[in-house]
Amino acid sequence: MSSSSSMVQSIAILLLHTIALAPAAGLTTAAAASSLINTTCAALEPVDSSDYCVSVLSGDPAAADVRGVAAAAANLTAAKAARTLRVISYLVDDLVICRAKYSKMVHMLANVTADLGAGRFSDASEIMSFATEYPEMCDMLLMEGKAEKDPISQETGEDDVLVHLTDHIINLLHK
Repeated sequence: MSSSSSMVQSIAILLLHTIALAPAAGLTTAAAASSLINTTCAALEPVDSSDYCVSVLSGDPAAADVRGVAAAAANLTAAKAARTLRVISYLVDDLVICRAKYSKMVHMLANVTADLGAGRFSDASEIMSFATEYPEMCDMLLMEGKAEKDPISQETGEDDVLVHLTDHIINLLHK
């Protein structure tokens, strides 16, 4: 065997040993981190939050000691709070639009009431037909917006039923 081929063979054996030992070393580190996370989370009050604590922190490589576990928890909390703030901002933007739509709807309904009192059923019916669109517009805006949440779905649902009921009753007068 030539010296270059024995050198290649030696390097190959060294690489194989390194590759074979690397996972074991990592496993020991991972096992120690996992044990630390389990111990830290088990010490928390209330005890029922321990499983949640372990599940959210187990994937963080920074959790190698208690300080790292605390830092990992703080980083996770900050990231989650930032996502929640973004959802709130999206909701506020969409709710401002809904507020404008509902302000217009309330104004329209005041006109409908005045028209009904004056016997202008045709005018009341026409205005009412436009007003029927606002609850659904707001509901769709919130559900299809960036936040994809509708914190007022119960209210817009009830409003939608009432506005259509009123529209149908006014249409009976208009005929």
